[in-house]
Amino acid sequence: MRRLLLSTTLLLLGFVGTSYAQVAVIAHQDVPVDEADAETLKDIYLLEQNKWDDGARVVRFDLNSEGNTKTAFYDHVGQSVSDVKKVWLRKKLSGAAQPPEKVSSDQMIDKVSGTSAAIGYVPADAVTDAVKVIATIE
Repeated sequence: MRRLLLSTTLLLLGFVGTSYAQVAVIAHQDVPVDEADAETLKDIYLLEQNKWDDGARVVRFDLNSEGNTKTAFYDHVGQSVSDVKKVWLRKKLSGAAQPPEKVSSDQMIDKVSGTSAAIGYVPADAVTDAVKVIATIE
């Protein structure tokens, strides 16, 4: 009985302590945007907004694995990861647009900083001076 009580307590403490880490939405230094709200990010990642204000084509990068960072990002824009994948598949099959390139969390800063007009997202503690932060998700 004590073992069951201890196991249950530890399990509940694990759930209480679970939270998303902060997520930083990052962009290449040349992107003509200093802030992006959730609606703008949604339009970008649902392949609706394809150009920046200066006319440059948006280059999107997405994390290749599921996890807290990815979930927090898509929760922020009001979408589930699976719903976004469905939108991408429809647009790809219709020839309307290509889904974002998938990269690992470790590659995201290098890909965004090395690609003009690029946008991506990372855990906030991974941000470097090589990119600019255009949104922070709590």
